[in-house]
Amino acid sequence: METRMSKLDSGLYELNVENSSEQLLISEGNSHLDIVVPLEKGDTKSLSLDPAEHRQMRTTAFDLSNMVSLKLVVAPGTEDQVATAISDLGAEITSVGREVVVAEVPHNRLGDLEAVDEIRRAEEAVKLQANLIDARGDATLLDAALDIRADLNGTGVVVGVIDTGIDWSHPDFIKDDKSRLEMFIHSHYDEASDRHVHEEFSQAQIDMARQNPGDMPQGDPNGHGTHCASIAAGNGAASANTDYRGVATNATLVGVRSDGLFDTHIINGIRRIFEIAGDRPAVINLSLGGHWGPHDGTSAIENVIAQESGPGRIIVVAAGNEGSDRIHFGAKVGQGETIEIPFTIRDALQRLNVWVPRGDEVSFEIVDHNGDVTVPNGEVQETDAGAFRADLRQDPINRDFNFILAVASSQRGRRWILRIHGDDITDGSIHAWGLTDNPNLARNIFMTAGTRSHSVGMPATEERAIAVGSFVSRESFLRDGAEQSGVTAGALSSFSSRGPTRNGAQKPDICAPGEFIGAALSSNSEMANNARFANRRFEGDKYVSIQGTSMATPFVTGMIALMLQMEPNLTPEEIKKMLRVTARRDAQTGGVWNRNFGYGKLDAEALISYLERNLA
Repeated sequence: METRMSKLDSGLYELNVENSSEQLLISEGNSHLDIVVPLEKGDTKSLSLDPAEHRQMRTTAFDLSNMVSLKLVVAPGTEDQVATAISDLGAEITSVGREVVVAEVPHNRLGDLEAVDEIRRAEEAVKLQANLIDARGDATLLDAALDIRADLNGTGVVVGVIDTGIDWSHPDFIKDDKSRLEMFIHSHYDEASDRHVHEEFSQAQIDMARQNPGDMPQGDPNGHGTHCASIAAGNGAASANTDYRGVATNATLVGVRSDGLFDTHIINGIRRIFEIAGDRPAVINLSLGGHWGPHDGTSAIENVIAQESGPGRIIVVAAGNEGSDRIHFGAKVGQGETIEIPFTIRDALQRLNVWVPRGDEVSFEIVDHNGDVTVPNGEVQETDAGAFRADLRQDPINRDFNFILAVASSQRGRRWILRIHGDDITDGSIHAWGLTDNPNLARNIFMTAGTRSHSVGMPATEERAIAVGSFVSRESFLRDGAEQSGVTAGALSSFSSRGPTRNGAQKPDICAPGEFIGAALSSNSEMANNARFANRRFEGDKYVSIQGTSMATPFVTGMIALMLQMEPNLTPEEIKKMLRVTARRDAQTGGVWNRNFGYGKLDAEALISYLERNLA
């Protein structure tokens, strides 16, 4: 099939196609894919993929005057120039920083971005997914570390948490009857204005809202972000003897509630938190990630982390919870050889994101579950088993080839095959990630050919990010609860994502306690109301015990806050070196670096002692 040369990623390219009669598979924020018929404004049309009812797909029509939220990776030093140029196209600028501009651009001006020479790549907004007593003890020796420096509590350091929010009413985020949140930011899509907006609320407004809750949006309707913030910096005020306190108990907090966890919200949050911090050191926690992109540090959000990080500016990212999910396929194709990638339809709209090194020439065939073979041509193609669309583009930044396959089929559990022929091969490395719209279905996509590697999600793949995996620090949900079968203290959590990255970077960097961690429970949240969390809630429903690399990450975030209290100008590279040389190695970690534990398990006592010696 023909290789597309364009600055627009697959989703934006499909939105920009001008053919009113053609059926398209498009991406809407990469939250889902639909069979779409572009129509005149205000019209709708049902589309039935006869003959079978199971092949009927929901249809939508998009208004070409609507705005699209996107990220522009631009040439260094041209940020203001690009902002001016796209403003002239009717775009509204959301955020401008080094090498990345975030903007809302009209649908009907997407094609004009190709003519802006300074733009290197345009990416559609992507939805990411949210991925202490025992953790303080033998698992990490945090309490022993604080015996060395009892004054360490995060004072003078800003801890930013960009997530599903922070329950600003929870006692763990209040001190002396004042909120510990210096700022609360609510990032969300506003239907009335057709824009993503970022509403800010000051500490004074938060304190007023604690008396009159209707003055502010709910802090955290989900509960995930509150739990993470509590691990990093909660003071344990709602627990007996502050047993369930976090790591940096006196740090200043900035919370960002992102409805949808769009990466454009994350970018805005990163820049805004560092602005709010000013001259103070700051560390940001991102317990989230995804797999839509190159996994090599060149995406917009990875670029932002690289550019915004520096002395006293640290970003910590969860490695991901896909360690056992078989979402990655890796292989080598030789000259004249053919490899097959069998994949299972796990969702009604199944996607494969395939990367081929620059310099290699390959061709593709699609084999549906009936055995029918189709050569993709870049258009929507139908078989008796379902409809699919493939797009092949050469990325303008890393110059690698990106093949996107979207299959619309409601016959879940059926096996399809992607064949790749090595026509002219120099390298031959093939990496594919399987993606679904429902995260609960995103596993076992490559049942017979999946690899237990390369599952670290973006943006943890960025070199300057501190990427955190999870190990087991306890064997039960609650302090005196029944042990969970198959769980061994000190072992790698089965869900913890494995490295390396697609370009061979050594991620994760470190592992920390992530299973089963007790921390603050957001009031009136999903975790507070959902029956499946009932046996995990305790201390008068002020705390809950859950697990994930999402929980391991804020533990490291809190530790870095303590380090920045000791030395405010530490760089990401210096912190990674200290984590590396002080990490605990044992029979469970094996030799390091490895794809499972990174450089080993976090050892807080060794870390603080090392920094203390080097500051003397």
